[in-house]
Amino acid sequence: MKKELQNLIFEIAQKIFENLKLEKEEIEIAYPSKKFGDYSSNISMKLASRLKRSPVEIAREIKEELEKEASDDFEKIEVAGPGFLNFKMAAKYFAKVLLNAEKNKETFGLSKIGEGKKVMIEFGQPNTHKAFHVGHLKSAISGLSLVRLYEAIGYKVIKVNYYGDVGMHVAKATWGVKDLGFPEEIEIWNAHEKMKWINTAYVHGAKKFGEDKDVEASIRKLNIEIYNKSGEDFELYEKIKNWSLEHLDLVFKKLGVEYDKQYPESEVFAEGIKVVEAHQDDLFIKSDGAWIYEGKKDGLTNWVFLTGEGNATYSAKDLALGLRKFKEFNPDLSIITTSIEQIDYFRAVIHCLETINPDIKDRYVHVPFGWLLVNGKKTSSRKGVEATGMEVIDQAEKLAKEKISERATLEGNEKEVIEKVALAGLKFLILSHEFHNNINYDPDDFIKLEGFSGPFVLYSSVRAKSILSKLDQKDLTKNDLQNVQLKEEEVILIKKLMQFPELLLEAANKRAPHLLCRYLYELSKNFNLFYDKCSIKNEKDEEIRAFRALLVGFVVGVFEKGLRGLGIDVPEKM
Repeated sequence: MKKELQNLIFEIAQKIFENLKLEKEEIEIAYPSKKFGDYSSNISMKLASRLKRSPVEIAREIKEELEKEASDDFEKIEVAGPGFLNFKMAAKYFAKVLLNAEKNKETFGLSKIGEGKKVMIEFGQPNTHKAFHVGHLKSAISGLSLVRLYEAIGYKVIKVNYYGDVGMHVAKATWGVKDLGFPEEIEIWNAHEKMKWINTAYVHGAKKFGEDKDVEASIRKLNIEIYNKSGEDFELYEKIKNWSLEHLDLVFKKLGVEYDKQYPESEVFAEGIKVVEAHQDDLFIKSDGAWIYEGKKDGLTNWVFLTGEGNATYSAKDLALGLRKFKEFNPDLSIITTSIEQIDYFRAVIHCLETINPDIKDRYVHVPFGWLLVNGKKTSSRKGVEATGMEVIDQAEKLAKEKISERATLEGNEKEVIEKVALAGLKFLILSHEFHNNINYDPDDFIKLEGFSGPFVLYSSVRAKSILSKLDQKDLTKNDLQNVQLKEEEVILIKKLMQFPELLLEAANKRAPHLLCRYLYELSKNFNLFYDKCSIKNEKDEEIRAFRALLVGFVVGVFEKGLRGLGIDVPEKM
């Protein structure tokens, strides 16, 4: 609707004012507070300096011409303050807008702005030899939403995972498993139970590493052997790795995450060494035996890329990974999502990438996110005080079952509904905050069927689908509905629906799914108000009944696209 009003004002301005150099995009249409109307524009103030006239006079001229050209669309046009134009649209205008939009209902809200472009999104990034933890849970959920948002605006999205299968944590876990010995029955355990025990072995290895110099030396030796794919314990390492990957695959499947390409850390460390060695004269300097990037001279932070022993650090590995991703896929944009604590780190890595390959400049972006706190505190697998990703999901499902059982009896699809409600709560909790903010995990707060929550939005969506499924075919007959008299609740709902394309585009461009969460919550409230005040089944007027059925169908489509943008699946019943 904003677009239509923008077009109309543009045509009127061109008609009134001769030789006016005005771009359509300069005409801003805003949503004022309710008392000022449905829309407002400051176009008159923008034109004042060009026309050398009072903005109030300009606004009055535009107002008069609009009332002549499209009087049926406006209930009232006002000139306010220093020259604002405020518009109160006629109820039948909203009926016309919905009927026009309904012709392209399937693609409503979607955009082709990214058509022909590729965006790569790296997210998830768990470690093998440890259970999937809450930080990776947040990364996976955030990354999936970014994938869906970029798809919604026309990009080809390449989904990438970079997982840590080498390093000291792996050596500690492998040593811990060997020292403790496998429980007799572990082979028949499921993947999540195996990883929970391996986590215990990792904590044991980490503890002994800090207490016993001989153990420390053994683990450091084992770490080198794993990198070199040698030694008597390499087979044990691989066995644990395979169990880890099975566990990770199941978690990702549960979350609805799929990847186009997965990069193990073990495949890039050697490349990292070669890249640093190739740029030792122009980018890296030797310091105390190590090769570092002296970031301070560029206003950044110093980082070690090769240790004194010549081993690749995380920096060198990320450097090799970044170069490989561009070589293999050449994306227009490459996004990586990691903890907010790595902002300075990735500024340095990205600078090095752009120095080595100038074509990458402004095409590699780090999107940082805050912590998912448990009881207000950060978790630590090393200290053994960590809620794993599956524990969080299982707890959410248990609470979802309790909440739903209080209100209804589920039949047949109980497991599906519980899973989808729990994930809707968890995903909405994470995505409803700006990425950089910390979030406190409290299942009693996010698994709720009312208020600002995923289950409430999900329930509103399912309710709309349920209404639609119960309508007779005659209720869906679309005759000439242009002159249907709308109630206030219908107008409010249509206005909110028509904001969806702009909102979805903004959420994608700003990488801000929290905007979509807020929108869907408001849409849910508007829809429930409409549902309470505007009956379809008991409405005697056939045209009004048909219009409301059409409106509900449109609501269903927007809910499904919006929830998809959050990575949330909608059950048939709830």
